Order: sequence, then C-alpha cells, then structure tokens
Amino acid sequence: MIVLHIETEKDAFMVDKLINQGKDVFILVYMKGCGPCNATRPEWEKIEPTLKSQYANNNKLVVIDINKDYIDKIKHIGSIDGFPTMKYISNYGKKVEPYETSTITTKNRSLDSFINWIETNINTVKSVTPNRSAYDRIVREPNTRVPKTRRRRKNTKRRSTKRRNTRRVSKKH
Repeated sequence: MIVLHIETEKDAFMVDKLINQGKDVFILVYMKGCGPCNATRPEWEKIEPTLKSQYANNNKLVVIDINKDYIDKIKHIGSIDGFPTMKYISNYGKKVEPYETSTITTKNRSLDSFINWIETNINTVKSVTPNRSAYDRIVREPNTRVPKTRRRRKNTKRRSTKRRNTRRVSKKH
C-alpha cells in the first residue's frame, strides 16, 4: 500500500504516474480552511495505520490526499464540484468513481465507510467492514480467535418432547 500526502507541485506529478501504471488510486481533494475538509481529513489519515498490515504487500493500492491547489496537475481526476472530494481512479484512468456516487450503503465519511469503499473496489468480494469496526482492526491481534457460543439442539428437542408428553398425559385426566 502506497500512501502519499501531496503538498507540492512536484509531488502532484507522481499521481498521474501512478494512475498510468494501472494502480488503484483513492484520492481526497481538500481545501485548507474548509470546515468539512477539516472534519474529513483526520478520518482519511487513519486509513494508513488501519490497513497498513493487511495490505502491506499490495503495491497496487494507493491512498492520496492532495491540496486543491495542485489538482490541475492531474489529468485523470475529472471535475471537482466541491470540497472535500473523494475519488477512486483505476484502469489507467478510464474508471473514475466519486465516493458520493459509489455503491456502498453508508457514506458518512467515517473510517469504516472509507475502508468499506476501498475494499469494495479492490476486492472481488463485498467488504464486511460494517460488521467489524476499524477499532477492532487496530487493537485486536491478527491470530486471536473469538470463542463461539453453541447451543445443544439435541437436549432442547428432548426437553420439549418430554414437556409435550407430560402435558398430554395431564390433559387426559
């Protein structure tokens, strides 16, 4: 996983280079001083520590945040209607999907929502992130097992059968 924080014009040219290499690029375009941008950026920055170990060997996944002053250097980004803007760019720039029109159900700009969006686009299976919080990904150790609670069906059936037989007998008297 490659993570870039674009804050100079020189760095902005790297984005097109990565797109032209066929990488899966998730980009956040923000504007300094923008209230919604200031609320979204901290959640976006949590993507790296959360997914770092899981996608450490995936050099095709790129997560970028870029100041709006440098987006004119990126030719595959398309139109920017407001700030913040999140987009997924893949297939050498032929596929551009805005976060707001993506297929994920929850688009509340939270860490879980961003991870769900990323995993839905880079994996062939649907992401299960809503059922597993980002906190669990960070805190829980990778190889720990959570014990499952099991009920014994056989005993339950026996008891209910005995109860039915008892009721039948008492009704006859």
